[in-house]
Amino acid sequence: MPDFPTEGSPPFINRMLTIAEWREYVASYDFGKLTPTRLVLHHTYRPDETSWRGLTTMRGIQKFYAGKGWTAGPHIFAAPDGIWLATPMSQIGIHAGAGNGSLAKGWYSIGLEMVGYFDKVLPSGKVWEHSLAVMGELSRRLKIPPRQLISFHRDYTNQKSCPGWAVTKEWVWSQVEAYLNNSTPPTIPPGQIGTPTPDDERLIEALLEEGYKHKTNGQGYNADWAFHAYALEHQLGMPMGPSARLTVAGKEYNYQPFARDTLYCEVPNWGDVKTLSELLGGSIPPSGLGRALLDATYQAGGSPFRPDWAFHQYAVARRLGPPVGKSAQITVDGKQYAYQAFAVDTLYNLVPNWSDVRQLSQIGTATDPATVRLRDALLTETFKQAGTTYRPDWAFHQLARQWAIGAPLANSYQITLEKTTYALQPFALDVLYNVVPNWADVKRLSDLARQHGMPVLGMAMAIAPLVSAESLTPPDDGGFSITQVTPPAMAFGERHGERVSMVVLHAVPGAVAETIAAMTDFNARFATHYLIGLDGRIYRLIDEAKAAWHAGFATGGGVRYNLNRISIGIALERPAGWPATRDAGDTDAQIRALRWLLRQLDARYRLSPDAIVLWTSLAGSDDEALSGLPLGALREALS
Repeated sequence: MPDFPTEGSPPFINRMLTIAEWREYVASYDFGKLTPTRLVLHHTYRPDETSWRGLTTMRGIQKFYAGKGWTAGPHIFAAPDGIWLATPMSQIGIHAGAGNGSLAKGWYSIGLEMVGYFDKVLPSGKVWEHSLAVMGELSRRLKIPPRQLISFHRDYTNQKSCPGWAVTKEWVWSQVEAYLNNSTPPTIPPGQIGTPTPDDERLIEALLEEGYKHKTNGQGYNADWAFHAYALEHQLGMPMGPSARLTVAGKEYNYQPFARDTLYCEVPNWGDVKTLSELLGGSIPPSGLGRALLDATYQAGGSPFRPDWAFHQYAVARRLGPPVGKSAQITVDGKQYAYQAFAVDTLYNLVPNWSDVRQLSQIGTATDPATVRLRDALLTETFKQAGTTYRPDWAFHQLARQWAIGAPLANSYQITLEKTTYALQPFALDVLYNVVPNWADVKRLSDLARQHGMPVLGMAMAIAPLVSAESLTPPDDGGFSITQVTPPAMAFGERHGERVSMVVLHAVPGAVAETIAAMTDFNARFATHYLIGLDGRIYRLIDEAKAAWHAGFATGGGVRYNLNRISIGIALERPAGWPATRDAGDTDAQIRALRWLLRQLDARYRLSPDAIVLWTSLAGSDDEALSGLPLGALREALS
């Protein structure tokens, strides 16, 4: 049957059906070319059953979504008075982040909102009757069993209890199966109150809302948006502009700049989120989608992008996000400095040494008087460009400087939540807060979230603890440690969910210090995850979670593979002049360190002995650069 007409923005049907009408409606519904294969169950939290007012509430929800810039919403609301239709079921909704699906991925989900709050009690009465009918009839219509069809909102985000901690999948599945079989469902107890606790969950979400709203024209935070879910999962910090659209080469894209990257997707593939940094691949294109997104990102910060400016080249390479003000100059102790504030850091140089770009965060904890004067002058200008005032005696500002959490997004202010008043100030990479009047007891939103296992905001550069050498290495290999290079190399992209299955060994002539300098240069286009010196010292330049730019692409069977995404790159120091100076090649210390590192990697990725690959076998470089390596002994480390 043809669908009902929509009204307003985002387009909602805003029509209520009885259970009998719903059965007839869904039985003959035309989903179009792509049929949904999942249903994501939610609870509204607010409004609940007592505040529900039918069409008035539906239009209020629609207006709320419109204020956030939404172009769609959930599909169905199971309410006390009936089954309300919102986004047409033939269209991809916005309700579960990555759980929305997309045309590009070839699947999408139906979003079902149960009206109420079910962290402590199970849904019941008319709300549950209507929810059962929606899930049961969709299962029947789509010919997908409930256990394959029905998922929960919390499956796609660890920021939510949704559809409520009391609601378990086993309970929902068994209830829907009983509905379909016209039988009595088994008795299954409600779920336990989970973590985070409801109080912590509300505080986390409230603080996220405060951090998200200042640069987004009030759009705020929503865990149902794929951009927001991706930004939290990948720790990109706060949004630095609203979600917006642009058209390039006849295609329409949605994008939103965050502190560490700009996210985008092709309309209407909302769940197919991509990053500008991955698109750029370390380059600055003269035109095309990448350049259009770069220009839009900088315009969101109020400053046009200048590809020939050292500040902008450096900021793109280091992923410092959009600017928060224009380039300007300041005089401190008789010296003139150029500077520009970006979301993650402020860049500066001594005039006229334009290419000698430095980061304000690197002098954040300085103690010598001259550097402190320069630091505080730059912080004053950074805060001024961000629309606020730097107060070096304030705990918020002292700790923001110490923790390097980026530019402020607003002045400090207070909110009241559940009868508790909090002072807070949002920054690009975190929100600082305290309970009033405990001014000195400053806490971080990221710490609160991390206590509950949530990846939030500016923790992207954190290094995961390594497995101890003692647990992985036999006694004859000795003990080794890994030195984290700071700042790390930036020549990397995302793995996009691909599994590590290969270790690529590279020969790199020259001293370790020279190699590190080359790989961490902001113009570098080659870097490995690890570097091992001839003395056996191991250096980490890139987090293993990232796809280092070291192996490139390979083609097999007519298919082009991105080897960076499936591999760990390890560089081995070679003396200057290699391979002519062959006698100074591998040392026992270097080989033992490599074996030790391989065992650590094997513990994490369960690699096969054939996973070790020499770069010389992938490209036409010096065939003898790694000759003499005891590959047999190395592969034994993976057996």
